Amino acid sequence: MSAVVKRNGRRQKFDEKKLRRSVDKAAAEAGIPDKRRLDLVDSVSVAVVSSLKGKMEIHAGDLREIVLARLDRSEPLVARHWRDFDRETKGLA
Repeated sequence: MSAVVKRNGRRQKFDEKKLRRSVDKAAAEAGIPDKRRLDLVDSVSVAVVSSLKGKMEIHAGDLREIVLARLDRSEPLVARHWRDFDRETKGLA
């Protein structure tokens, strides 16, 4: 599986569970109903894992963009909550 290169240069193994928790949390914050939230978590996770196939590493910012692009298409409100969290905790736009 791919390694994620963090902004500070550290590398860590891609963790699908961490991705799923993050998407689920953003969807819960956006008020998405449970069934739709689970479907969203599954679809985003499948898309991200598929995009990582064959890659040795991915930069965290690129991974973030893949997730947000998927959320923008399927649940823009969730993408907004994700971006709000990033802005508040990481200073990202």
